[in-house]
Amino acid sequence: MPFYAVANGRTPGIFLTWDECKTSVNGYKHAVYKKFDTIEAANLFLTSFQHLESKEKENMNIGPVDYYVYTDGACSNNGNICVFGKSSAVAGIGIYFGNNDSRNVSRRIEGKQTNNVAELTAIVEVYPIIEHDILNGVHVAIVSDSEYAIRCVTTYGKKCQNKDSIPNKELVKLAYELYKDISNVRFIHIEAHTGYTDIHSVGNANADRLATAAIRQIL
Repeated sequence: MPFYAVANGRTPGIFLTWDECKTSVNGYKHAVYKKFDTIEAANLFLTSFQHLESKEKENMNIGPVDYYVYTDGACSNNGNICVFGKSSAVAGIGIYFGNNDSRNVSRRIEGKQTNNVAELTAIVEVYPIIEHDILNGVHVAIVSDSEYAIRCVTTYGKKCQNKDSIPNKELVKLAYELYKDISNVRFIHIEAHTGYTDIHSVGNANADRLATAAIRQIL
């Protein structure tokens, strides 16, 4: 029997039929839901989402931030497979510190070519760039438009410790281990492609530009 977990919808909860789930999520902006084979897994999904929301609210209220860094991933033909069995997808990352900042990154990634992998890889790749600042007590906020990537480094990564089978397990484990004991790094989720001119929208747009340039090989 399937279990449909709706973390963000008209009526959050667990449903036993797709029709019930659909009523809660169809047409609902930023709906978050997933199908599971067990009720335990569905409950864990809801709990993880609620914990992430709570953590994000806490993050907005803890100490000042010394600077923001924006990460993004891009993937052309995400999930597509060519007729000869070779993936046609190409993924890249963008890391944006500021205009003409030497720390900015725009490059393609190796391995599995998906948008989720690119989003999480960007957060992993930013660590060695900011490591010196972190060790010296600088407060850094990593801003991403990927709920998946932020969940991996805050809550979802804990599942790796229980040896559960999850997608991109090794990458998720690496990301979680990098940041789990660091108190002066916070993660902020924002909406993508807003077109607004606030600092986070501009930063996200530039990270997206760098990631897109990487897969197009245009700098």
